[in-house]
Amino acid sequence: MAEIRMKNGMCNLVVVLVCMLACVLRAQEQQCAVRAELQPGIVPREDKAYGALHKRIVERIRLWPGLAPQETESKLGEYVYDLQKKVWRRIKVMQPELVILRPQGEPKDTMVLVIPGGGYVSHHMGSVCRDALPILESGRWMAVLHYRVPRRAGRNIYDAPREDAARAVRILRANAARLGFSPEKIGAVGFSAGAHLAAIAATSSMDKLYDRIDEIDDISPHLNFAVPVYPAYVLEDGKTSSNSNGGDGAAILPEFKFDAKTPPMFMLHGDKDKYSPMASVLLYTELHKRKIPAQLFIFANVSHGLGNTVNAKGWQNRIVDWLDSIRF
Repeated sequence: MAEIRMKNGMCNLVVVLVCMLACVLRAQEQQCAVRAELQPGIVPREDKAYGALHKRIVERIRLWPGLAPQETESKLGEYVYDLQKKVWRRIKVMQPELVILRPQGEPKDTMVLVIPGGGYVSHHMGSVCRDALPILESGRWMAVLHYRVPRRAGRNIYDAPREDAARAVRILRANAARLGFSPEKIGAVGFSAGAHLAAIAATSSMDKLYDRIDEIDDISPHLNFAVPVYPAYVLEDGKTSSNSNGGDGAAILPEFKFDAKTPPMFMLHGDKDKYSPMASVLLYTELHKRKIPAQLFIFANVSHGLGNTVNAKGWQNRIVDWLDSIRF
C-alpha cells in the first residue's frame, strides 16, 4: 500500500509539474505575441543589407498609420543582392519607414536624414553603408529614409517619395526631445535620386503635399541643411533619366522653388556624370542669388557615384567638414 501511495504521489507531482510548465509556456507565448504587436516587423536580410551599421540601429518608425497616400497595400518591401553591381538594394516599398541609427559615445544634437539613391526604382544601400558612414562616425544621429519605390504610374517620379520625405522630417522633429537631438538641427544628405529628393525637400518645403492625417502633420517639414550628392533629374533635359543634352543650356525644373524656408546647402558632383553636374551648378547659382549659404564641389574627370579617384578620394569626409563649418 505504501508503494502504491508513493507511486500515486509521484504521478500527481508529475502532473503538477507538467501543468506548471504548460502555464509558463503559455505566458511566454502571450508575452511574445504582445512584443510582436508592439515591435514593427523587420524586413528580412536587413542585417546583411546594413552590414556593420546594423548594430547601430536603435529604432524603426513606419511613416504612415495604415496605408500611405494613394497606396492599396502596406508592404515594407524586401532586400535583394544585386550581383552585377555587388550591392544590396531595397525594393517594392509600399509602407515607407525610418531606420534610426545612434552613433557610439555621446551623440551630437544633429540628426541627418540619409536618402539613398536608386533611380526611384530601388534603394542603393552602398550609399548608406559606405558613403554616409563618416556622418555616423562623427557622432551625429542618422535616420535612413526608405521611401516608396518603384515609380508610381500616373504620378511624377518623385511625388510619393516627396510625401514620404515631408512626413519623415515631421516625425523626426516630433521625436527630437525623446531621442536627444535638436528639432532645429535636422538636415538631409541624399545620393543621386535621393539627392534630387533632398534638394526638393530643402527648397520647396512649404508646399502642401497631402491632406492632414494627424497632429504630426501640424509640424513643419523644413530642413535646416541639405547635401545633395550628384543629384539627378534636376534639369529640363533630364526629368526622368540622364540629361539628353548634357545639361548645357537646360533650365532648372520649376519644382525647385527656393522658398523662404530654404536652408544652407552643399552640392558635390563629378564633371563626367551622365546626370549633368550643371544640376549642382544651377542649384548653387539659385542659392547664391538669394544669399543662402552654399558650397559646391565639382570633381574633374569623375563620373556618377564619385568613386575613389585620386582627386575625389575622401569626398565623404568633406560632408562632415561642411557640417562642422556651419555648426551642425
